[in-house]
Formats: sequence, C-alpha cells, structure tokens
Amino acid sequence: MVYRSGMSVKSEDKRSERTASSASLKFGMSGKSGKSGKYDIDNEEPKSPKVAIVETYGDDNSYKYAFTYEKATLYEFKYTKAPHPADIDPCYRCNRRVLKADQVNVGVLFHKQCFRCRICGIPLTIQNFQRNDANSGDREIYCRTHVGKKVSQIRSGEVQPMGIEGPSVGPGKRYVLQVSGSSQRPLPISANQKQLPPVNTRFSNTGGQNRGLNDTNPEYLNDTSQWTDESQSSIDMSQKHKRPVHLGQEYKMYSPKPIKPGPHPTSVLKSFTDFDYAGVFDAQILLEQRHKEEEERLMRFLLEEREKELSRLDDMVDKEKDKAAEDLLASIENLSVHSIPRNLVDERDRIEEHFKQVKEERLKTVTEKIGSEEKTRSSKMIERHCVEMLTLIGEKDREVDRMCVFDHSMRPPVEPPDGKKSSLYKSPEMFEHLDAHAMQLANEEFDTMTELVRRLTQKCETELEKARVLFRWVIAKDINKHSVNNIVRPNATDRLLKGVKSGKETYHQLYKKLCSYAGLHCEIVLGFSKGAGYKPGMRMEGQTFRNSWTAVNINGSWRLVNCTWAARHVTGLKDKLPPIYHKYDEFYFLTDPEDHIYQHYPDDPEWQLLDIPLPFSEFLALPVVKSPFFNYGLRFYSNYGATLTTTTGMVEIRLLVPKILGFGSMLEPVYRAASEPRQIEGRTLLRLVNNEAIFTVALPQPGLFYFSIYVGDYWRSECLESAASFLINCPEMPGATSPPYPPVPFFGPTPVMEALKIQTDTHADPLVVCNSDIIEISFSLSHEDTRLTHTFQYFDVRDGSISDIDRYAFLRSRSDTAANYVIRCPKEGFFIFSLYAADVGDTDKKSINKSGASLPESKENSSTSLDCAFRYLIICQEPSPSVAMFPKTYQRWQQCALHEPLAGDLYIGKLIMFRLDVPVASEVFIVIGQIWHHLKRKERGTWEGQVHTGYQIGSATVYARFPGPEKETSLFSQILEYQIVEEAETEI
Repeated sequence: MVYRSGMSVKSEDKRSERTASSASLKFGMSGKSGKSGKYDIDNEEPKSPKVAIVETYGDDNSYKYAFTYEKATLYEFKYTKAPHPADIDPCYRCNRRVLKADQVNVGVLFHKQCFRCRICGIPLTIQNFQRNDANSGDREIYCRTHVGKKVSQIRSGEVQPMGIEGPSVGPGKRYVLQVSGSSQRPLPISANQKQLPPVNTRFSNTGGQNRGLNDTNPEYLNDTSQWTDESQSSIDMSQKHKRPVHLGQEYKMYSPKPIKPGPHPTSVLKSFTDFDYAGVFDAQILLEQRHKEEEERLMRFLLEEREKELSRLDDMVDKEKDKAAEDLLASIENLSVHSIPRNLVDERDRIEEHFKQVKEERLKTVTEKIGSEEKTRSSKMIERHCVEMLTLIGEKDREVDRMCVFDHSMRPPVEPPDGKKSSLYKSPEMFEHLDAHAMQLANEEFDTMTELVRRLTQKCETELEKARVLFRWVIAKDINKHSVNNIVRPNATDRLLKGVKSGKETYHQLYKKLCSYAGLHCEIVLGFSKGAGYKPGMRMEGQTFRNSWTAVNINGSWRLVNCTWAARHVTGLKDKLPPIYHKYDEFYFLTDPEDHIYQHYPDDPEWQLLDIPLPFSEFLALPVVKSPFFNYGLRFYSNYGATLTTTTGMVEIRLLVPKILGFGSMLEPVYRAASEPRQIEGRTLLRLVNNEAIFTVALPQPGLFYFSIYVGDYWRSECLESAASFLINCPEMPGATSPPYPPVPFFGPTPVMEALKIQTDTHADPLVVCNSDIIEISFSLSHEDTRLTHTFQYFDVRDGSISDIDRYAFLRSRSDTAANYVIRCPKEGFFIFSLYAADVGDTDKKSINKSGASLPESKENSSTSLDCAFRYLIICQEPSPSVAMFPKTYQRWQQCALHEPLAGDLYIGKLIMFRLDVPVASEVFIVIGQIWHHLKRKERGTWEGQVHTGYQIGSATVYARFPGPEKETSLFSQILEYQIVEEAETEI
C-alpha cells in the first residue's frame, strides 16, 4: 500500500523542534544551545554564490557547525562534536571513536566520512588535504580554498572574496565564497595565455588596420578566458599581488581591479531570419546530399560485411559438422544398415543437436560484434557530418561579418554553466507555442533533414528556442509507430529515422544531428546512470548501468539534456485517453548539474559541469533520487546517504517542500521469502510540519530494508511518482521492537487549512506527547462562517483496530476567530484527533437557524460537507487520572464556551454548578427527566446556576432559545448533553 498525504505551507522557513516520544518511539531531541552565531548573505545577482555559517555551543560543551553553499545539498556540511573525546581512538572532528576499518591517520585520527575540510566540508583525500603551516598548533585539515582561514574571518568579512578564492585552474577554479557585496565569476586562464597576443581584433588597435580571422589562432577562438575589457598588460598585472606605482613624490600600493569576464563569443547567425538571409539552408541542402550518399555507401558496405561474416560462420560450422560426421561414418562403414548399433544412431542425433547449439551461440556473438562495429562506424560518420555542418554555418558567419571570431568547427570549452536553469526560463509555459509547433510537425513527413530543421526553427529567435523545439520534436516521435519493413520508403520521415529504428543510432545522436543543422554545439556524454533496476547500495561495474546523454551549448554555456529519459509513452487507463499517449519530463531539459549528478555520472569528470567534480564513490553514496523529486521542488533537510544505518531501529528522513503535495512511502525487506508480503505495513509515520515532510521509520526487526518515497501534486492523488529511495541497514536492535503506527496516510495539515485560512495556535507539530490530565489544542479562524467538527479515535496495537471515543475530545469554546479543544487520554497508546472544517455560506447559516438542527457534531453527519483539515497523533505515556468523558455537543454549539462542569458524566444526588457562555441565546435551561431548570444570565452572555441531578440514571440536556425573526418563532435548540450515572468511574 502506498500512503498519500498533503500539507499546507507557511511562508516562513522555520525549523520545528522535534518532539520527544516514549522510549520505544524516539524521534530525536532538540539540543539546548548557549551562544550561537549565524551569517547569511543575500545577493541580488542570481549567479553569485551564497554562504551561510552557523556555530552553536551547547551548555555541555558540545559544538555544532553548519556550512551551507548555494549549490543545494552538494555543498552543505554539518557536524556535531561530542563534549569530550572518546577514551580510545577519538576522531579529531567529532570526538567519537574511530574503528580501524574506518580510520584515516594523518597524525590525528579521522573517520573516513569526517575527513573533510574544517570550513566547507568538501571530501578530502590523503593526496589533496592541506594543513595550516602558519599555525603549527592547528591539527585541522582544510581544502585549498580554506587553508589558513578562520570561521570568524569569513563571517566578519575580514577575508576578501578574492582572498578565499579557489585555485585559478583546475576543477575548483570557479568555487568562490561570497562574503560581502557582489562578486564576479573568476576568469579561467588558458595554459598558453601568456604566450598568446590579444585576439579581440574588433576592439584592439592594430595600427589602423583590423586583423582578419586568419591572423588568430583557431585553437583559442572559443576560449572565453581571452575576452575581457582589459588589455593584456592588465591581465599580466592582475597575476601579481601588488606593486608600487610612482605618483608624484609618493609611492603608493596599486591593486588592480578584478578582471570581469567578457561575454562568450557567439555566432552572428542565430535566428531563423539570420539563417534564411545568409543562405544557410540552401548550402545545407547540397552538403546533406553528399552526406546521404556517404550514408548509403556505408550502409551497403556494412550490409556486405554482415553477409560475409554470417557466410563465414556458416562455412565454419558446416566444416566442423562434416568432420564430425566423417568420423562417425568411418566407425560404421563396415556394418550393414540393419546391423547399425543403436548407440551410433543416438550419436549422430547428438552431433546434429550439438552443432545446432554451437551455431546459435556463435551467431549471437557474431551478431553482437557486428552490431557494435556498425554503431561505432555510424557514430564516427555522424560526428564528422556534424562538424562539417557546423563548419558550413561558420563560413556563412564570416561571409556576413568578417570580424566574427566564433568558430563553429571548434567545441567551446567545457565549463559549468553561467547560472541555473531558472535563469533561462521560469516555466515551460513560455514554450507553449514552440511545443505545439513541434508536436504538429512530428506528424508530418519530410524528405530532408534540412527542410525538417527549417520548418522546426522558423519561429525561433534564440539558441534556447532552437534547443527547445528540437528537443520536443525528438521526444514526440514514436519510433515504433511503423514496422521495420516501411523504413525503406525513400520519401518519408521514416527515412530520416531509419538509423534510429535499425539500432545503429540513438535518440542522442539524432538530437546531436538536428542541433548541428541548427548551428548548436551538442556532445554525447557516456557514463553510468542510476536508472531502471538500480536500487540504493548496488554496485556499478563493467557495462552494468551504462548510459549516455547529451550536452548542448546555449549562449556559450553547456546545458545537460536527456531526450531518452524525457520521452514517455504511457499506456492510457481511462476512456478519455488513447491506448498510447505521449508525456514528457521537463526535468531532463537543461538540467542543473547539481541535480543531474544524483542520477548520472560521466566517464569524463569535466562533463559533470560542477565547480568541484564529485568522486565516483561519492556518487554511489548519494541517495537514489528521481526526476519527480526535483519537478515538485523538494529538497533534503540535510545530507543523506544512500545507506542509512541505525542501531535503534528508528530512522528519520526530512524533506523541505515548497507547497501542498501528496506523499506516500513503501518499506520492503531486501531479503524475503516467497510467501512473505513485499511491503511491510504500519511501520512508517509521516508528519507534515510547516514546510517539512518528516518520515519516521520504525523497523520491525534487524536487517536490510528498501525505503521509497513517492510524491504527487495533491494529497488525495491516486497516482504517485517515485521521488527517492534509500537502503536502511539495521545490524542490531537492542530491546523490544517499537509497536506499529496507526494505518493513517499522514498527520498534519491538508489544503483545507490553507483554503479556509485556519492556523494552529498551540501545536504546529502533529505529533503530541501526552503526560498530563488534559491536552488543549487551539486553532485561529479567519472566517466566521467556518463550521467545525472532529473525531477522536483510539488505535489498539494488539489487533490493529481503531475505535471511536469522540466523547474524550470536546470543543470547549468557539468564537468567530478561535476554537479551543480539550482532549483526555484514558489509557496508554496511540490516539488520533481529526479536525474537519467547511465554509458555510449565509444561505446555509440561515437554514440552520430556522430548522434548529440538533444533530450531533460528528464526522458521520458532516462528511458530505466537511473535509479533513488537520490530523494529530497523540502518544499517551501516562493516562489521565480522571477517565471521565466530556459532554456531548450538538450542531448549535457555536459561539459558545463551557466553563463547568467539564465532566460528561454527572453523579446522581449531586448539586452541580453549571456555567457556560451562550451570547446570542435569550434563554438557557437544563432538562433532567421532566424538570426544566432555568439558568440566570450574567454579564457578556454567561449563564449559570446550580442544578440537582436527581436520583435516577438518565441524561441532563442543555437547551437554548435562540430568537428568530419574531418572538413567536423562537426556536429551542439542544446544545449539550450529560449522562447521569451512579458514582463510579467509567471506562471505555
């Protein structure tokens, strides 16, 4: 069973304290802190990195540190240092003991997972860690960026941004900490830059003559490191720290200004109009014709090679079979036909069967080898054709503008992109017209690739729009729509896709080819992927989980695209859907590198497009995260690994959510018998607290378990998508296992809370621990017409049953702006309190007043109009000493408040003081048997009086007269009901 839930989100990003539960249900404790400091920088520039540093010192001398960098969870580091180091082999980072198998010894011991930079927490190795040589007493380890730096320096801004910059070259060359103000991305410096003259011929002075394109070195035409607003002398000067400059009679220290990177050199021809004006399409037709002839020659050659290999295989197998047959015949040639032994006949049949299997096995091997060679040759041909097409466009660039320095034949440098995906476009809605155009053309036929790209890009003005329309066309094509026999048709779209259909080309190569016709650089990236069939904790070796994807260059920045994973051909399950309909995944178009690394790891680290490439071991250690996780805007509260280890049997996972969503989860054992169920029920508790979704897993026993989280766009969604998966390892579990949780999808708010603007005043966390006689829960209301009701239930862990005990929860007071409930828990265990709400209009309100309805305030009578707004899980550790129930409320218990008596059971022969607020009533009285006891009206609508309960068991009902339009039409309405019982305790 997959649980579903949802929540309302408040605007403030506030961490709720964890509530401690019973010994068997530990959800964590909030630590006390003494002094603390927090440094957070908000920068107006979306490209500028941000840093937040938090230090906390506890009263017990414990220490907590947190460093958060802009790049989501990849650059978030937290650790807690125990008050005192362990007696044996303490870790210098966390003070806890380090086992030998987990030791890193550099003079002091570290856990392998603790061997990170003291400041930012970047994983280090023995080869790259740094020590603070300026302070011999400092035994900490640092990365190159933070060696010798102190947290106080970074927080106070004493260290300037460029002063804590990472290395000028290498993977970390763009990792800059933003401490104050705004900063520019550091300029990548080419290894041969000092030897090269300035190439910006458009702005340089060459003695009155502009240098042509042929005067520059083409190897560096696309290198953005050479394009700045400063001269070459300024670049050389910036590499020095300071130098004295003579100004009059004084010497002053001159500090050059940081060099700002100039814009990436781009093509002159970008839009469809530019291509059409420059005659690009006409030139592409001729080049494509030559490419088609080469493709045909290659296909004929590959077909001949395949036939030769298969013929050679047949001849080899036939020769071996003939040799075996000759040996068999030689043994029986002197025997007559009637005297052939039976065993020789069986031997002949065995030989036939043996060589049949040999031929099948060799045919499979040869076919795979031939297919691999065909793909390799086709790939090389496509690569060459793409380069030739881009070179053609580059020539057209220079025909239009001789000063154009961008060379299409040279791949732009591979660097992390400038800004996130959101800096290019906020929503896919801006591409609606392009998407519709691509979908329409996907159903049409084209003779040439040139005409196809011409039609696709006819509405495009930018490189971004080109990349989008080509992406949507590729994923919209159903390659399996036509049979293989139809791909030989010469004048059809199938002809353009026959390489993909025959298996010699991939979606990525098709997208790369289309991009080359549109003037976009596109590269195919090879590596490992956590795709279908991969589960957390699995290894990646050899060809297992190998995959490919693409990177396209837009406006000088590389962006990641995966056409294969973006395309979905979904089977329709409803009448309104066709048998097969197309759906695409927006996540795989221009994916941010810090999100992409959760699923894909390239063979070449530079194609991670991260400021600091992630080691392969760290990639495997990341949880399995699917695209819905990012599509719905989820984030992890802290760094979680793929494997979560626990020795208590309890695991907690916290997600930050941006809006109201539906969640589900599934817990399944890694190893199970065939007779055991796949999913373990009742072991996951989901709490929605402000903007967090907190999953608490209570394992039933030690072992290995897979835990998966699902998400949907609504809390009642029937269709949830996989978001994240973890491997839970519990080697041991001391003591008894925790009891199962109630079979409830979630605890916390629903969209009804947000729609009606209801807020919790007392308990924001839906997990409440009861250690007192009663619990008070209050809500703030924004609409005076909000109708409320509730249910209160007890969950029996012994048999898993749920029973209603509504009279142990009572609406004590209700006004236009607030509602106060009191709850009593008569025994230990789990209790479920659910609030239901709806907005009643003036028409419904009048009808209630006229009818004088006296229906009990219960879920059954309101389920058709009231919906669940909030649900609490109450864990009772100490039962209430008084097990008395509350009085029963009715529909007209609105704008009322009860002061006494709160007990719902009254003893016979007692004089009871009644005091309650019924502001709008003209009369209030108590009916016991046939006797009516009138209460006296006091100030502010308070009614009170002493009433004798009599000597018979029965009920005491509180009635109120509410004035109608006329006095004669005043209505009597039942608002409360008590039970008169003998003087003894009642039990549920």
